[in-house]
Amino acid sequence: MHYKIPRALLCATMLSATAGAHAGIESISSQVEHADYDSGRGDRDVFGINVTGRAGDTRWQAGAAHGQRDFGETAFSGTRVGASLHHDWSSRLSTRTSAAFSDDNPVFANQEFTQDVKLKLVRNTVFNLGGRYAEYYGGTYVTGWSAGAEYYLPRLTASYRHSRHRLSTGGSGYGNTLSLRLKDAQGRGHTQLWLGNGTSAYAPDMDPLLLRDSRSSSVFLRRSQPLGEHLMLNLGIGKTWHETRHDRFQSISSQLGLGYHW
Repeated sequence: MHYKIPRALLCATMLSATAGAHAGIESISSQVEHADYDSGRGDRDVFGINVTGRAGDTRWQAGAAHGQRDFGETAFSGTRVGASLHHDWSSRLSTRTSAAFSDDNPVFANQEFTQDVKLKLVRNTVFNLGGRYAEYYGGTYVTGWSAGAEYYLPRLTASYRHSRHRLSTGGSGYGNTLSLRLKDAQGRGHTQLWLGNGTSAYAPDMDPLLLRDSRSSSVFLRRSQPLGEHLMLNLGIGKTWHETRHDRFQSISSQLGLGYHW
């Protein structure tokens, strides 16, 4: 899949912004993602649009994406739609519920449901506990839970999450994710770093039998750069090291996005 990236991003974002200017919407963004896998494992392209808004104490997000997974000799395409609701029940308690659906293909999860509960017990710190269910191409599904915390400083936000999951085909695994987000001294810009490691929680285009014993480590860096008062440019680059019971391989991922904020 090959997109005319700058034109597609600009047109999709600006047309959506015009349509939503008087609809209580807070932001609209579009994004292109690309991943290259070595060892003859092909590549993956995704183009998506997301809309966010607020109604009282509830923040909502809705999005759609189209993607293609090219294995070299064969290729699959799919479309995904999803939405999430984040509700503040009090100054200390909030919840986030999300759901996403796709056709049966090895590009996205066929269906995915997550539920997170966030609790602020001490100053500048939010604890969270979550659950997840996802079903993939071929009927394989994953159930899991996670726990973590976020710590807020004037310019820096640090978060950590530990997750556990179980595959319907047998076996279980874990994951660890550390994130550091640094705001610019002035303006709305920020830079964020993610570091992750653990066993794969299953990917749509991978063999679940191999993933019982697979491990991965990843790093991803994203810059969000304001372009004037309303536009935000997002640039990201990352790398993942994969290891299965049979071989090792790597993947390079990149993101380019453009958002309009009211």
